[in-house]
Amino acid sequence: MKVTEKCDIYSFGVVLLELVTGRSPVQPLEQGGDLVSWVRRSIQASIPTSELFDKRLNLSEQKTVEEMSLVLKIALFCTSSSPLNRPTMREVIAMLIDAREYVNQSPNSPTSEVPLDEYKSSSSKG
Repeated sequence: MKVTEKCDIYSFGVVLLELVTGRSPVQPLEQGGDLVSWVRRSIQASIPTSELFDKRLNLSEQKTVEEMSLVLKIALFCTSSSPLNRPTMREVIAMLIDAREYVNQSPNSPTSEVPLDEYKSSSSKG
């Protein structure tokens, strides 16, 4: 496999998923197997995104849940099965900054679980 910036973006997306979920990237099959596939299968099974988050996090603040949901979406974008659909690192940084600003500026915005539906049909090969 040829190493490209898009491979690095995929790897960065996996790191984001590790941070959001608190899980290692590769686990025994009975615990879900690779992290990207586990997250996508969980979303496809309509498991609430808050159930995917690291259990050590304090999710009592709605803003924390919102920010984590946005970071999860960015991670899924980075781990798109098609390298052509993955963002550039410049775009990733802009999305992370936008996510932080959005959460800090919206006093009572709703959680963002429904838009994750678009990831239900995506597969995950890097």
